[in-house]
Amino acid sequence: MTSQTTVDKASREPQETVAPAPAKGLRGHPWLTLFSVAIGVMMVALDGTIVAIANPAIQQDLNASLADVQWITNGYMLALAVSLITAGKLGDRFGHRQTFLIGVVGFAAASGAIGLSDSVALVIVFRVLQGLFGALLMPAALGLLRATFPAEKLNMAIGIWGMVIGASTAGGPILGGVLVEHVSWQSVFFINVPVGVIALLLGLVILKDHRAENAPRSFDIGGIVLLSQAMFCLIWALIKGSEWGWGDYKTLGFLGAAVALFVVFALSQKNVREPLIPLAMFRSIPLSAGAVLMVLMAFAFMGGLFFVTFYLQNVHGLSP
Repeated sequence: MTSQTTVDKASREPQETVAPAPAKGLRGHPWLTLFSVAIGVMMVALDGTIVAIANPAIQQDLNASLADVQWITNGYMLALAVSLITAGKLGDRFGHRQTFLIGVVGFAAASGAIGLSDSVALVIVFRVLQGLFGALLMPAALGLLRATFPAEKLNMAIGIWGMVIGASTAGGPILGGVLVEHVSWQSVFFINVPVGVIALLLGLVILKDHRAENAPRSFDIGGIVLLSQAMFCLIWALIKGSEWGWGDYKTLGFLGAAVALFVVFALSQKNVREPLIPLAMFRSIPLSAGAVLMVLMAFAFMGGLFFVTFYLQNVHGLSP
């Protein structure tokens, strides 16, 4: 009986991990798909840090306040973070290829619009649009990799994909310094336009459409609104805290509102059919610990990078 059970189990294993069919030609080729999505994702990762070097020049050229310049970074990150999960669900429902290509076009167009902007308000608006379109790119790229790579090579593909993100994040300040010093701060954004065109052309030729089998039929609109409001209250309190005072009633009010909205959001996720975030997954201690560590790292890294650039350029008089 034991031998027969083992044989039966072994006979079922290939059916449980069905590898994608081998691609014929360019369409759906695994390594070309990785190359194509890596170029698109590179724009999003690069923009997370490259703009930090340009912030002092933007502030001087557009006569912006420090709070305005903070929103150039925070608007992008806030839109990116709040939209990521929803964007992933959109890719599952309507196709990761379409979602990725829309993200590429929108991100490149928003970048070009920033370069043509003559006021800090327009820069912030288009940075928010950048974040929204960037959110379409990131989960769609992972979905395309999962659909095209066989299981035994998927970890390698995701590792290379992560390497591209890491290299782009690290290279952003270097490239930004060169462009701001020798061209202009607008060039930091204009550089995304040709990169976006290349990613679009490669995507049209190489990427193969894929949709999740259990795609959501509805979206948690209430959860999206609650999470967006909670994130806004938190970020607004952090930005205005130094101006208002950390013990001021306005600062404490926004922080309290953020906590209350996060609690309501968490409670709401238990009662919706298609939760924005399945809270049960946080029962995993390694996952929860990893999430906390990533949040702390992001606070330290992005906050430090923002102020260090101003300190080195405006206080010590160093060039970009």
